[in-house]
Amino acid sequence: MFIAWDLETCPLPLDALTEAGRQRLEQQMEAAGVAGLDPEHAEALKVRSLHPMLGWICCLSVVAATDPGEPRTPRSYVATSPEGELELLRAFWSDLERLGNRSVTWITFNGKRFDVEFLLSRSLYHGLYPTRTDLLDQYPYSFSPHCDLMTIWRRSAMRLEDACELLGVESPKKEMDGSGVCEAVADGRLDDVRRYCEADVLATMACFARVAPIFHAGSRRRMHFATG
Repeated sequence: MFIAWDLETCPLPLDALTEAGRQRLEQQMEAAGVAGLDPEHAEALKVRSLHPMLGWICCLSVVAATDPGEPRTPRSYVATSPEGELELLRAFWSDLERLGNRSVTWITFNGKRFDVEFLLSRSLYHGLYPTRTDLLDQYPYSFSPHCDLMTIWRRSAMRLEDACELLGVESPKKEMDGSGVCEAVADGRLDDVRRYCEADVLATMACFARVAPIFHAGSRRRMHFATG
């Protein structure tokens, strides 16, 4: 089985941050080159959204397939506020537990550098423990059990939309991109966020389907690619 997944994040409210959290925000803003900006400036909101102690998960989408070229209908877990993040994560891990010991190849784009750490951190914050630890694989030189497509182009700093252009896959960024998630959540447009996140996982699966023959060939030698 193949499962592509992606998550979208939002900044925690400033009044939810401890003094240490505010100091961390200042450090992160300095590292991002936006020190001195108003904390509600778009660039500062982005900094908060990208750190698991300064942000929260508002949407997590998955799409499964036995054949990467024929994905099923995506499924999403959505929270309207930080208070709903716990139930989002609880439902996600509960559903993964139902997979049992079934072999899965987890597919992401930049998941090993961002999504895995964010997902694990926010789960631990709520006292939740992963029901499938293979999803959390971050080893950068392996494509199983976690295939992070971005690692194919790690030196080129390719974005998902770049990979889509290269591989002839429709871009998921036509109507929205990650910079619009925070505003959409604030405006109550959770359906827009869900559709965007689902478009991302479908595009990720489609890109994987284009490059999968490489991994299948490699598995005969050393990659041991999981096909479920």
